[in-house]
Amino acid sequence: MNPSEQQAADPRAAALAAMAGVAVQATGIVNYAAAGRVLVLGQDDRAIALARQLPRPLTPTVVLLGAAPPRRSDPPALAAERHGFSLTGHLGAFEVRLGPGDEAAVFDQVIDLCRPPLLGEPWRRFGYHVPADGAEAGPLVEALVDLVGELEKPRYFRYDPALCVRGRSGMIACNRCVQACPAGAITGLAERVEVDPYLCQGAGVCATVCPGGAMQYAYPALGDAIHRLRRLLEAYRAAGGEAPELLIHEADAAPSLDALPGHVLPYPVEEVGSLGVEFWLSALAFGARAVRLAPSRRSTHEVGFALEVQFSDAGALLEGLGFPAGVVGWRDAPDGASMPPIRPAAHSGLGSKREVLFLALDHLVAESPAAAQAEIELPATVPLGEVVVDPGRCTLCVACATVCPRGAISAEEGTPALVFFEARCVQCGLCERACPERAIRMRARLLTDREARNRRRTLHEEPPFLCISCGKPFATRSSLERVLATLGKHPMFQDEAARRRLQMCADCRVVDLLRAGGAN
Repeated sequence: MNPSEQQAADPRAAALAAMAGVAVQATGIVNYAAAGRVLVLGQDDRAIALARQLPRPLTPTVVLLGAAPPRRSDPPALAAERHGFSLTGHLGAFEVRLGPGDEAAVFDQVIDLCRPPLLGEPWRRFGYHVPADGAEAGPLVEALVDLVGELEKPRYFRYDPALCVRGRSGMIACNRCVQACPAGAITGLAERVEVDPYLCQGAGVCATVCPGGAMQYAYPALGDAIHRLRRLLEAYRAAGGEAPELLIHEADAAPSLDALPGHVLPYPVEEVGSLGVEFWLSALAFGARAVRLAPSRRSTHEVGFALEVQFSDAGALLEGLGFPAGVVGWRDAPDGASMPPIRPAAHSGLGSKREVLFLALDHLVAESPAAAQAEIELPATVPLGEVVVDPGRCTLCVACATVCPRGAISAEEGTPALVFFEARCVQCGLCERACPERAIRMRARLLTDREARNRRRTLHEEPPFLCISCGKPFATRSSLERVLATLGKHPMFQDEAARRRLQMCADCRVVDLLRAGGAN
């Protein structure tokens, strides 16, 4: 049987061939240049013994932390105290300072025999080796030699600070990507983050936990991943396949097709954490009966926790729509379930992260086995929902609108009012933090009606207070009443003229003061 005949007889083979034929946009490249300068860190003479085993082109330097080196050793050993020693950088550019204020020495790679290791990231940065106690030197030497020369890796991410909801006006609201990164590649700055491309190893959870889509995975991009998914499922159905289940796995840990049921479609990725809720729900909208993830071989607490939270978020959305919550999860989850048959979505599934999510949700709403509720309450971790304003507290100072990074809240022109677009809100909480009156709270939910979700809505409005002199509006009634109540007890505002000026606009207040001065 030739390949084309095999594909015709095997829906899964036809599906995998169709997916393989999808062109994926190339991402950028990160370049390393490493020679043979190796720093061996240790706490005793084992570091010296290991350094002696390193062949050329490796040239070792030994530093003993918290221990006095022997007077004579080959190679020579330096001493340093752990609390003053610093190690930063990456393959080809590790910077080492023996003590505070010391000039930095540069190394290409580092062998760390200290316990605990100096750099504690769950995913070791390239060129930083932490051999197990008692491990043989051979595999380590091979790994060191393999990293000598000109090397490159994909630039796994794209970051758009304009979409970032980390913070505004000195307030920090979101730290999800920083906390999720297992490689320590993301640093939180004032109102944005910074990703070190040399430390990034493509875990991808930074993109999946990002509520606003500022952090994007680029290997491949979400649009390409969705396109591959659609072609996979379309080709499977066209070849007569039924009830497909998606198995997301690492590309270099592909399962044996012979060991998989014929309806299970493997979907290779660089890292299983690189695809999140918007992709999983798109797969279900396109007709997959379940989405399973094969555990990563490099699984860490950070990655595992981020995925577990997203499993819970996806389950809450699905359950609210009348579908089983357990259709998305780990491969061997005991509570695995399947979707009922639905009409596969016909939309492209392309767009921003948020647009992709809403396209999938809107289709699942339409296919819900029961009439979907108008509103579905969600856990606070889901970046969907509304802002609730207490009208008894709000003075329409518009601090919330000033800090909103997504334009979900804005101040109405012409009249004191706050307007809200729920589809734009990512529940970052900046408005809540900025409110001086503590009049705002977040409420995670999904409005199942697309028009209602996109509709402009007034959160709070008041009639303006009119200047008692010229009649021009210049403040809200509640804010002026609060000013009068606060300043009315001050000695400077005990006479009637001073109290009247508080009820004037700025221009009329100046004129009144000048008149009062002239009268005197």
